[in-house]
Amino acid sequence: MQDNINKDLFFFKKSLNVCEKKMKIFFKYIKLLDFYQTKVNLIGKSTRDKIWSRHILDSAQILKLLPSENKGYFIIDVGTGAGFPGLVLSILGRNDIILCENNYKKVSFLSAVTKECQLKVQIFKGKIESYNNKNVKVIISRAFAPLNFLLKGIKHMINPDTILVIHKGEKYLEELKVARKYYSFSAQCYDSITNPLAKIVKIENIVELNEY
Repeated sequence: MQDNINKDLFFFKKSLNVCEKKMKIFFKYIKLLDFYQTKVNLIGKSTRDKIWSRHILDSAQILKLLPSENKGYFIIDVGTGAGFPGLVLSILGRNDIILCENNYKKVSFLSAVTKECQLKVQIFKGKIESYNNKNVKVIISRAFAPLNFLLKGIKHMINPDTILVIHKGEKYLEELKVARKYYSFSAQCYDSITNPLAKIVKIENIVELNEY
C-alpha cells in the first residue's frame, strides 16, 4: 500500500506545482482524515492509497476554471463531505470558500481541519435548500447528486451571474440531457486529468423552464 501511496504522491507533485508550506498542510489534512475515518466514512476505503490523485488532484483541477476572487462574493461547495473539493481549494489559496454539509460527524471533521490547518473557510451545517446567500457567485460539487437534482436544490440561489462547476462521470451527457428538460443553460465540458471517463462541467446562463 505504501508503494502505491508514494507513486500517487509523485504523480500529484508532477501534475501540480505546490509549495512546501501547502504540502505540509495537505499532510496534516490527510492525517486528520485518517483519524476521523475511524468514526465516520469520509472516503471509500479502496481509494485511500490513491488519495493524492483520486481526491486531492481531482479536486484541485477545477481551480483554473474558477473566476478570480472578488471581495464580497463566495464559492459554495454543496455536499462537501470530506472537504472535496472545497478544502483543497482553500489550502491552495482560495479565501472565498463556504462548505455545505448536512452530516454532523462530517461537519465535526471539517471544523477540525479548518482549525488545525488555519484555513479561511465558512461551514454551513444543513441542506443546501435551507441556505441562502445572495453573494454566492460560484457553486461547486463533487459526487453529490445528479445534475437535475442539484439544480433543483440550488434554484433559489441561481441568478444571471451564477456559475456551476461540477465533477461528473461517464454519464455526464445523459445528465445534461435530463437537466435540460427543466433548465436552459450553456455548458462546457473539460476532460478530467484523473479519470479518462470523467468530465468537469462548467455551467452558466441558468434559467428554469419548468418547475418540478
